[in-house]
Amino acid sequence: MNKRKCVCLLPTHLCGQTEPVYGLLGADVELDPDVSETLFDISWQRGRYIVATWNRDIAEHDYYGRCETGEQCDLNNSTGVLVMKGLKAEDEGRYLAEINGKTTDAQSAASCQLLSRTEPVSKPNVTTSCNETQCILTCVGEEAKHTKYSWKENDKTVKEGNTLTVQKSGEQSKSYTCVFSNPKSEEHMILEVNPHSVQALFFAVCPRVKIMRHV
Repeated sequence: MNKRKCVCLLPTHLCGQTEPVYGLLGADVELDPDVSETLFDISWQRGRYIVATWNRDIAEHDYYGRCETGEQCDLNNSTGVLVMKGLKAEDEGRYLAEINGKTTDAQSAASCQLLSRTEPVSKPNVTTSCNETQCILTCVGEEAKHTKYSWKENDKTVKEGNTLTVQKSGEQSKSYTCVFSNPKSEEHMILEVNPHSVQALFFAVCPRVKIMRHV
């Protein structure tokens, strides 16, 4: 059975319509060939160039190119997973894992993974625009590929997008949180709603900025 796995950084069309795997710039990222058989020979290539190899008979790992200097990469000879450390913009490209010497063109884009680099998102800012009946909250961050917005009310997600309309209410205090995120990081801006009267809403940006990053 052919065991071929390609990992594409951009452009993503090289791997068809498969869901991307994202890597955060400066962080480690795993390229996983997803094989279950016993491994005795592994070779990872970027285009025509080999970046990492291992052979059971030699029992040594060899690294080339971006993996050659320092401890830039780590090839797991049990799983075939290649860890690329400190992801850089120039790491974009097409990667291919050859497992146990089996490489044909039988497998298509359906067996590919997409790997796109991302940067940590910025801290968002929130503005309010109010009239007698409602307030519109608008969240703005430094937008880039894969960034998105969502809103939480008392820690429960209530809306996707960067705006949220809040109706005038005399209910107990609530918190509204703008979540600005990409697949590898997110940051929060929390607002507290203080209903001093049923006639108006008073919004105050919470001095705490809740920051959550997932790498």
